Amino acid sequence: MCCATPIKAALRAIGSSPEQVFGRRFDTTPWWQACELSRRRLRRALASALRGEASRFDVRVATSSGATLAMDFSLLPFYGADGRVAWLIPSARDVTERDQAQHQLRLTRHAVEQSNDALFQVGPDGAFRDTNAAACRLLGLTREQLLRLRVPDFDTQTDDTQWSQRWRELHERGSLRFETSMRHHQGHEIPVDVSVSLVTSDDETFAHVCVDDLRDRRAAERRIQQLLQFDELTGLPNRQRLFEHLGATLQTSATTAVLVLELDRFKRINDGLGPQIGDAVLREVAGRIAATVRSVDLVARRGGDEFVIVMPAPSVPAPHVAQTLLETMARPMTIEGHEIHLTCSIGIAMAPADGDRADTLLRRANAALEQAKRLGRNQVNVYAGAPHDDDPEQMALETALRHALRDEQFELHYQPQVDLVQGRIVGVEALLRWQHPTLGRIAPDRFIPIAEETGLIVPIGDWVLRQAIEQAAAWQRAGLPPLRMAVNLSARQLLQPDLARRIEGLLAATGLDPRRFGVEVTESMLIGNFDQAVQHLRALRALGVEVSLDDFGTGYSSLSYLRRLPVDVVKIDRSLVPDVTAPAEDVSITRAIITMAHQLQMKVLAEGVESEGQAALLAANQCDQMQGWWFSAAQPAAAIEAMLREGRQIDPALLGRRSRQRTLLLVDDEENTLATPVPAMTCSHLLCYQSLSNAGRSLSFPCDAQGHVLLDSLSERARANYFYARRVVGRDYAMPVVSMGRAK
Repeated sequence: MCCATPIKAALRAIGSSPEQVFGRRFDTTPWWQACELSRRRLRRALASALRGEASRFDVRVATSSGATLAMDFSLLPFYGADGRVAWLIPSARDVTERDQAQHQLRLTRHAVEQSNDALFQVGPDGAFRDTNAAACRLLGLTREQLLRLRVPDFDTQTDDTQWSQRWRELHERGSLRFETSMRHHQGHEIPVDVSVSLVTSDDETFAHVCVDDLRDRRAAERRIQQLLQFDELTGLPNRQRLFEHLGATLQTSATTAVLVLELDRFKRINDGLGPQIGDAVLREVAGRIAATVRSVDLVARRGGDEFVIVMPAPSVPAPHVAQTLLETMARPMTIEGHEIHLTCSIGIAMAPADGDRADTLLRRANAALEQAKRLGRNQVNVYAGAPHDDDPEQMALETALRHALRDEQFELHYQPQVDLVQGRIVGVEALLRWQHPTLGRIAPDRFIPIAEETGLIVPIGDWVLRQAIEQAAAWQRAGLPPLRMAVNLSARQLLQPDLARRIEGLLAATGLDPRRFGVEVTESMLIGNFDQAVQHLRALRALGVEVSLDDFGTGYSSLSYLRRLPVDVVKIDRSLVPDVTAPAEDVSITRAIITMAHQLQMKVLAEGVESEGQAALLAANQCDQMQGWWFSAAQPAAAIEAMLREGRQIDPALLGRRSRQRTLLLVDDEENTLATPVPAMTCSHLLCYQSLSNAGRSLSFPCDAQGHVLLDSLSERARANYFYARRVVGRDYAMPVVSMGRAK
């Protein structure tokens, strides 16, 4: 069938001219070139029309620009006079927009169905009007079952009255957001996040509800909370949870016991058997502790091999519980075929007797633990208090100390160290001073123990290192006479693994010659971790840094101990620095220390020298260096610089006494003996008193530190009387006593 009189509107729709369609078969015109399915439908419609049947269907027709239109197409047969179909009358209506709207609606429906969030349409009465598959899965119902129910049937926090109130609130605000719980078909509750939007279309209003299942999020939050507040290895509460729980317990319990338990020498298990065995041991220990204490007690792992037990209102004395824990830990444990024996040490603090704050109690329990370890480990120690713990002034001092470093209240003073051969300044010791804005000058013996107890000694010590090295470098750049800057290290600094590297970095950054820098350590600092401390000191000596052993004579002070230390200088403690009036045995001790150090190729420096007599005696006994108030107290940097520029030193005449002739005192109870000339003796003073009655007078003669007392064949009684006379007169001279004969 050919196209006869195409309508203009139809031609405009596809952008064609009459010539392009006139005389052509209808099914070959441009209208039908876009869609093969439409052409097939047209051919079927033509065949039906010839039989007198009308057809109507949707088709896709193409425009000259290549676009496709959706058309509602009808084909009606027109009968001739003979009663047969003479014409076919096609008609079409552009339904492209309708089709696009339906397509968009289908896409929207697919999106709703495939959404992971449960979506609902809810009417003003709370009834569900529509829902998606996710909503059905969330509540465990089919679509048909769900659409027969209302919001109060599922929302655990909403009844009919509350729904009416919520609907009014939605009308006022336009949208709502809240969390609630929905009841599953099987009875359990599901935490959900609900977003509600008010939708108005024509005369119809409903709520579009989006429900987000919070179960996975809550599980993740619980996992995060578990990681934040519980130890991953043992499952016990961690440090943060411990502080929170202890703080809450102290507010509600009249008495609370805090036990800090640390495994003894646990490191040997990790080093010897490996961390896997070590972890298993820690889990076993955690289980044993939890099984020993009450269910109301908190067992926490604070880190490493340290555990804390918080006991509110203990039903039995805390030391009894601690003793049981010692016995429990002492039982052998078998881990992966290894039989392991462990002991532990425990420190105890009680609230409110030992404090009413969590940090205070833990600190004092730690102090008790450290005491237990010092006493030999594998035992319990109850905190006994310290003189300043309950002193309000000392507590204020601790608080002020925390601000001192930040507020730049510290400064360094420097005490000269003087060579006892040449008399000049060869070094200084950096000493920390604290000038508080309101408390004034605070002595180091007041704040240093607090700094060590609180751990503030580490940042303070680092500040001292940096300031001292920078000052020494400034003196070096100024061309001042060379001297060594000595800095005292704390025990915690000495055990820092990167100590040598950090000092090396400071020396390099400032340009200070390492030979102009030294560190001082005490014997007590080395006892607990001797091998590690020696390793760090050797690393410092390898840089060229001088190492001094401070306060020598107050600790072990044994030759076998001293020869193992990488030490350049031995500093004699002030308590062992004698005066000219000191007993001979005290001088002998000092001389023995000097001799021992020299034999080990170490120099000797005496500290606390407060008189010329002490300095002379030390010089006479070959001590290398000294420091003390007699020469100079600790001074600011500017004063030290002035001393160096003016060349201040000890009077050479004092040091020259090393080579002066000695005075010899001869004592005998026989006149004939002392009447005999002594030509071989070349002494500047030869004092002879011929009878015991004159022995007392000999004690007042002006003898210097190099004088000798010669007892020539005195009888035992004469010797006793001589020494008695020395004690009575009170001038127990530090003069060597020499006997020239056998006692009678």
